Amino acid sequence: MKKIFLAIISSAALISCQLDDNISPNTPTVEKLSPRNLLAAAETTAYTAQTTGMFQLSNIWMNCWAGNIYQFASPMTREYQMDVASNFYGGIWNENYLAAANSAAIIRNENAASFPFHTAIAKILLANSMQYIVDFYGDAPYSQAFMQQENISPKYDKGEDIYKDLVVKLNEAINTIDNAIPTANNGVNASEDVIFAGDMNQWKKFANTIKLRILLRQSKVTDPSIVQFRNAQLAQLQGQALVDADVVINPGYNSSAAAQQNPLYRQYGYIVYDGSALNTNGYGYYGTISDHLAKLLIGHSSKPTAGIVDPRATKEWRVAGGTINGLVQGAPRDPNMNASNYSNLGWKYYGNPVNSSMDGYMMMKSESEFLQAEAAVLYPQYFSNAQGHYTQGVTASFTFFGLTGAQATTYLNALNSKTVGWAGAGDKIAAIQYQRLIALTHVRPVETYINYIKTGYPETPLALTAVHPNKPYRLIYPTTEYTGNSANVPNITQADVFVKNQYTPFWNRN
Repeated sequence: MKKIFLAIISSAALISCQLDDNISPNTPTVEKLSPRNLLAAAETTAYTAQTTGMFQLSNIWMNCWAGNIYQFASPMTREYQMDVASNFYGGIWNENYLAAANSAAIIRNENAASFPFHTAIAKILLANSMQYIVDFYGDAPYSQAFMQQENISPKYDKGEDIYKDLVVKLNEAINTIDNAIPTANNGVNASEDVIFAGDMNQWKKFANTIKLRILLRQSKVTDPSIVQFRNAQLAQLQGQALVDADVVINPGYNSSAAAQQNPLYRQYGYIVYDGSALNTNGYGYYGTISDHLAKLLIGHSSKPTAGIVDPRATKEWRVAGGTINGLVQGAPRDPNMNASNYSNLGWKYYGNPVNSSMDGYMMMKSESEFLQAEAAVLYPQYFSNAQGHYTQGVTASFTFFGLTGAQATTYLNALNSKTVGWAGAGDKIAAIQYQRLIALTHVRPVETYINYIKTGYPETPLALTAVHPNKPYRLIYPTTEYTGNSANVPNITQADVFVKNQYTPFWNRN
């Protein structure tokens, strides 16, 4: 972990950190910087981490994206084959740990006590980032992870212990928000907080919703001590305010330089930042819809949505040949077709560099509603109105993509007869998961994939070139861990990844 934990502060290009007057501007240390100087970087790195590796891998493994075989000889070969190794998608580990380290730097800061609200936000961001480390890797460094030179070879903590402490951190943050006394000196300024502009009520809603997400992830766990803690914490969430609007981040994204762009657009947008060329290795490589998703959206007879056209299809994807047409993952080129015969990313991904300034999304309103629907299905003793939250989630998705609530109602009524509709689904989680797939593909697909490997919903075919019978339940620790923290890192083999065993993230071993 050495390289990760020494890189405590991201040099986020969009954030101009003003140093305190009594600190040398040449060699400032994390401990000497005020939490005011650290917060925006912690927020932007947390967002960036969800826009790269785990974003694209989730969309590929959920069979939503297909590599453009008409511009690249063998796109997505390792992803299709699920060739998981220590040199596979290490950025998921590195970027989430960098984000977590930036948050931990505020929590551990020597001035943290004077900035209780900044520290509360940092705890919320830490929980958001570290959850995904556990979700993709299981056990991980945590209790000793952010000590810099004090410990550059941190031990691995159990995933269940990390999860529990993340809930504790969220509770601490919520308690601070409820009880700390704001003053002129400790408040969070809008310029420091590029997510909620210092609105601590919104931060409390976000904390409650992340907490719900963490607890729901553990719904299959049978260990009595975990079950007791989970249920007690779920009971505490009854009646608490949760995210009720998209959680937006935008520190001033723009098209003046690549580093200034929204990182999601920079990765997958149609045009590079100066408008001079197609973003070949982003939009050109990743931007084609899969045949599986295309057929789901247009209601193809081979899919459980047969006969039901989703109005979001032409908002999310570009029409090709009068319809939404996709590539089969792993299929060879059809000599009678070319790239223009297939649908590519639409919405804000398509267009001129002005879309570089698009908002980022830390969490969606639809995502929050689907969590509440899931909670009501699984824990009716604590939560209620499962169908209502499900409907509100779909409606939020429709309005997000420029459609109307009336269109959402018409669509849901038609979908009801299908096995992925509310009335037709034998397991209501299947209906919720299907809507997660469509609502979050463009902005938060990681939640669809993680819930897929937990629930098995929705039905998701493998690529034609897959060499394993199922999707992986975890990733292998990156090469940097096996070289820099070899005394502590568990030895995970590829065989461990595709079966449930002691290395599977604890919440998915059953």
